[in-house]
Amino acid sequence: MAVRVSVIIPTYKAAAWVEETLESVLAQTYPLNQLEIIVVDDVSPDDGAAVARRYLEKRAVKSQVVVREKNGGVGASRNTGWKLAEGEWIQFLDADDLLAPHKIALQMELASVAPDDVGVVYTNWQYYVEEAGKWQPSGPINAPRVDDAPVLRILQDQTFGYVGPTLVRKSCVERVGGFTEKPNLGEDSDLMLRLAIAGVGFRRAPSNEVAFLYRQWPNSQWRIYIKHVEAMRNLLLSYRGAEEFLRAQSPGGKLSREAKAALTMRYSRWTDFYFEQDRETFGLVMAWLRELGVSRPNNLARGMDLLSSLIGYERACRLRAAFRGGKKLITRSA
Repeated sequence: MAVRVSVIIPTYKAAAWVEETLESVLAQTYPLNQLEIIVVDDVSPDDGAAVARRYLEKRAVKSQVVVREKNGGVGASRNTGWKLAEGEWIQFLDADDLLAPHKIALQMELASVAPDDVGVVYTNWQYYVEEAGKWQPSGPINAPRVDDAPVLRILQDQTFGYVGPTLVRKSCVERVGGFTEKPNLGEDSDLMLRLAIAGVGFRRAPSNEVAFLYRQWPNSQWRIYIKHVEAMRNLLLSYRGAEEFLRAQSPGGKLSREAKAALTMRYSRWTDFYFEQDRETFGLVMAWLRELGVSRPNNLARGMDLLSSLIGYERACRLRAAFRGGKKLITRSA
């Protein structure tokens, strides 16, 4: 029987997790003869590729382990994987995350009858964290809904955008050129936004149980990228591209109140980082907020919000920076 779903697993410093992740794939209720697993190692310094190879060679599932010639980041590894895939649908699965046993069957039931314009089938997910020495699901089950207006809804809902809870039609990934290979804190949501902008349809596969577990740990890629100037800048440019699309679709380039609120939220989130690490991008963010009719970020602490209302946000940032610098000098001299 032909492969219907290809599971793409990028690995980098993932030797501790990859076997458990592979086990979650092999535990699927979906027929294994309709699955393939492609592990793509990004020249990792650990033995994650060897761990995956040893595990898979003993299992009755079509699989391969590929080691890239040079390090290119998770986007490049995912692109290597989907280009090798035989499946019509792609499950992107980071090497530390987990699929619930019903995940692929649930989504393929919907995908198998979906119109050709539907290219993303998504379901619910939950964080997976270590508590009291034990890894377990934690927090609410996130069940986003973006079907009716994907670009706007993705901007509005910070629980949507991770690729793990989705299945994506391979032809649609190919249509938009796959993942960006530039550093981007939001490379998953960047792909989802570009798919939505390209007119790809999104469909929610509801479930009463959590279908995907997203592991949170100190060395997760996003925790590294959150300190990376280029990755943070490219995150903003993804949102700016979505804004430009929404303006192009609206008479006179005017945004709806919903769109303005969503973009304000997105642009506001990391302004402290941009002020401290990337003043050029900080200037762009503030200009974009002003275009939305907003004078300061909407997520400020009460004291900072009050100060900004009196002297302006940029002046408040400079005053805060001077105060913090003074405190450090006093601490060092004490």
